[in-house]
Amino acid sequence: RRTQIVSEILINLNRLRAAIAKAHPNSILPIGAAGGKIDVIKYKNIENLADVVEIMQTYPEHKSLVAATWLQVSNELIKNEQKAIDGDHFYYKSLHSYKVTVPHASEVTIKFSEDCQTDTGDSLMLSSDPNGELSAEKVSGNIAKKSLTYSAGTFYLHFPTKGADIVAFGQNDTYNFHHDTANSGPVCLDEFNCWNTQHIDGSDTHTWILNKQGELWSCGTGTQTALSGSNSSKVFTQVKVKDRVKLMACGMNNGIYVTESNQIYGVGSNQDGKLGLQWNQGGANPVLIDIGKKVIKDISCGPTFTLLTTIDGQLFVAGNNEFGQLGVHDETGNKMHSINTFRHVRIKDAKVIKVAAGLGFSLIIIRQKGKNIVQVAGDKTGGKLGLGDETTNATTFTTIPALENANIVSIHTKKKHSVVVSHTGKIYSWGANDQGQLGHGDFETRLTPKVIEFFKDMKVISAGTGNASTVVVAVNKADQEHKVFAFGQNTHNRLGVRGKEKINKPTPIEFFDDKRPAKVYCASNHTFVVTEPMQIQKIRETHNFQCQLSGIKPIFGAMIVDVLDGNKTYSAAEFEKSGLKSPVTIFVKEAIASKDIQWPDLTAFHPEEYFEDVKPGADVDFKLTCSATGKPITGVCYVNMHMTSDEPQEYLCSEAAHAISENQVSPTLYYRITRPLKSGKMLPVLPRTHFFAQSETYGYNITITPHYNEQGHEYMMNKYSESFEAFSSDMKNLKPEADEQLVDMINYISQKLEKDVFELSDNITFPKEEVSLRSAIEKASNDFLKKRFLILKAFNTKFKSLLPYIDFSAKKEATRLRNIYSNASVYIFWDVKSELFDKLLALDAKPATNIKVKVNRMRAAKFIGKGKPDHTGEYTVFGQIYQYFKTSGFNSFKVAKDQNPFNVGFIGEASIDAGGPYREAVSQMCTELQSGALPLLIPSPNQKNDSGQFREKWVLNPTANSLIHTKMYEFLGALMGCSIRSKNFLNLDLPSMVWKMLVDVAVTRKDLEHIDRYLIQCLDDVINIHKKGVDENS
Repeated sequence: RRTQIVSEILINLNRLRAAIAKAHPNSILPIGAAGGKIDVIKYKNIENLADVVEIMQTYPEHKSLVAATWLQVSNELIKNEQKAIDGDHFYYKSLHSYKVTVPHASEVTIKFSEDCQTDTGDSLMLSSDPNGELSAEKVSGNIAKKSLTYSAGTFYLHFPTKGADIVAFGQNDTYNFHHDTANSGPVCLDEFNCWNTQHIDGSDTHTWILNKQGELWSCGTGTQTALSGSNSSKVFTQVKVKDRVKLMACGMNNGIYVTESNQIYGVGSNQDGKLGLQWNQGGANPVLIDIGKKVIKDISCGPTFTLLTTIDGQLFVAGNNEFGQLGVHDETGNKMHSINTFRHVRIKDAKVIKVAAGLGFSLIIIRQKGKNIVQVAGDKTGGKLGLGDETTNATTFTTIPALENANIVSIHTKKKHSVVVSHTGKIYSWGANDQGQLGHGDFETRLTPKVIEFFKDMKVISAGTGNASTVVVAVNKADQEHKVFAFGQNTHNRLGVRGKEKINKPTPIEFFDDKRPAKVYCASNHTFVVTEPMQIQKIRETHNFQCQLSGIKPIFGAMIVDVLDGNKTYSAAEFEKSGLKSPVTIFVKEAIASKDIQWPDLTAFHPEEYFEDVKPGADVDFKLTCSATGKPITGVCYVNMHMTSDEPQEYLCSEAAHAISENQVSPTLYYRITRPLKSGKMLPVLPRTHFFAQSETYGYNITITPHYNEQGHEYMMNKYSESFEAFSSDMKNLKPEADEQLVDMINYISQKLEKDVFELSDNITFPKEEVSLRSAIEKASNDFLKKRFLILKAFNTKFKSLLPYIDFSAKKEATRLRNIYSNASVYIFWDVKSELFDKLLALDAKPATNIKVKVNRMRAAKFIGKGKPDHTGEYTVFGQIYQYFKTSGFNSFKVAKDQNPFNVGFIGEASIDAGGPYREAVSQMCTELQSGALPLLIPSPNQKNDSGQFREKWVLNPTANSLIHTKMYEFLGALMGCSIRSKNFLNLDLPSMVWKMLVDVAVTRKDLEHIDRYLIQCLDDVINIHKKGVDENS
């Protein structure tokens, strides 16, 4: 309900914004304009929601919806509106930003040509703001033929950029992160970036990546990949899951993930019961793990066991307990060897907030008396426990004294050593050190945690451990520089450092020197580092020169170079304030990356020969129009110094020169002049190569295709009015029944073909025999039906975004969204409704039970033979099954798809219920309900009178109103609900009136006519009685 209220507020705020913008176009900052702090993707969701509400209220005559379909089939018109951008070929290596505007578009599709190519590590970024902070999208790797959709018609393009990467390195012999096993990295994963990656984990032979959309991606070999069928993939492949995933962890040959609906699934090996699946061996297909209604907060999968902690701080464990690592004991207090279902471990007076599973030992962080305390349990050997004692295993969770006051916030282990990080960024390590994985500069085992002194002047922000390696991201406290350090086993390039096979002290990984690492994730023998996106404004506007006025280096913001005074450099802001009056300088807006700069040689330049004899000042009129704004240029003029044959001369006013340029694909320097040039005089033209280094590759060429919302549709309808009129002319005065019957036919066709309705071809040919059955469309052409089908598809696609905001528990008059849905529900495809419906039903589905109901069919047949209805619900098959459940309730009827709520055994008949007896019993109950054997249903008046349509229908019996009858109706409702859940449908002929009243849809005259035609005739006679001469006087 809160979600719905918030959505109503957002919709109304959006309408207010739209109304103000229409009345006062300049009063609202447009999306993506300079200084506009609007995340267009979030904004888009609100805007779409408002659009959907508008469409729902005015369907089917909504003009914009018709226009959307018209444009969908009018490819030539859309091509006319496309925008082509041809970037520099052998592009310049300095970061450059420019603005792109596609008029009237609400979003765009950007397609890269087949010859696009960038240098290694270079990427292209889009954003809704000039500085790359909002709604950022990155394109990297092999960009040829790539395509993406961006949620705005106005955006900024930044190129070339670096960062925002997921970088992988280490052992790759089983395709752990790359399709070429010889590639051990470091390598950027083009499919992922820092914005959408939530978590990464892996084993010796596979990797899982979870993104922020709840998608789980897998790469590698083995059943633990969750890629059922092949059990392996050389590239990252999406795992098929039933719901969005929110948590996951990988073990040696297994994995566990948790969905947003808090369902836990295990995949891979269940040896020692480590998946908590009892005696199930596990496999490539995820299996649901039952630990009750617990909300999981953290997971860790060790080689032989698993740890889970819940949001309320409870610890659950499963698997091998050989060394007491689970902290589980039997009734006598003795350690249990293993457990094959998840069991709760009580930690006295504390909440468990983090877990980490190693080889035969466990690490947890508990919150106790306002402090974070690290506890351990399990195998003592090699100093794994950090307790300073190698003689005794810990079979209950025990506090590590050395860390008691360290306030540890993260814990990491994979095998025999551990590292932990405190809230102040200190890092401690202990355990095995045969590969130097503890980072203390030696190979000595540590029995207790020790601070890694190397990081004393840094703050550790992220750490991870492999089997025998450690990788750390730390920030230097002095200069805030981010670096990645690695130490430990380095075979197979596990550490991303070429050379030694063992490294015993933290060593920087050079690959990240020009990046800003933020997070590290370690699998068993390979590692992933997440880098932050390039700080675009800082990189773009930081010039590695000294301001001759302030003495500050580097210069941030625009820079001035005085080419008449020894190429002295100034901050543009300081230069303006100083009052310096050089008649010609160079204006540098974006940083120059090249080391070999060739400033123009103006030693023989005489200003009086080039400039008019006027006094510089704010009122100087250059008699030129600004190429960007169209305004007259006064005071100062900026002249493009790179004029070429295909690049016309460009003159800018001060405002335009300091702003981000539009459609200017190349970095550009300008002459800044304070006096107008004399007629026929030109300043020296210099190529960009004098200032900017070039790439080794082609660069990019893109085509931008617009997509329109309601405002854009209005623009297109006005521009191409004849085309729109030709498309929509046969839809005028369309009756709602036409679309209602078309939806019914489409639902029927999709179910018959066993296809999702959105998979049906846009060029579908509707069967004539089906069209002829529907009076409102029987004379319609196939072309007309195809157009309406496309419109309905567009409508249903939009409606999907509204579904999560509707409170279906409310009566239709109670809320606006609920009321809108009720009025438009007949135009919504069943596939759209059922997607949400099935998801909700799955959330509270109960596991299959072994309830067995005995039914005496001979007794039922004998009773029915007497010709009397079973008023007490005892004798018929329906009655006998009702008697079994009337006291215990119908909770077991909440089954999942293709499951039965109970098994049936027929007395005196040799039947084993593998599904057949249950279906027979259900079939017989339906026959009894529609035969007079039960009092609940009676023939409809049309059936009794053999009149009208739908004569086979049965209706509820108004005289069956006793308490027993009410209970029997309740049982019938449970059967109907179970049928919907299990997809084992009941053969009941109930009229539309019954179904509509069940789902709170308005009943119409037609519904009543379908069950009682004579009643409708009588009502019509009464309504029209005046036509027969009857009035108040007679």
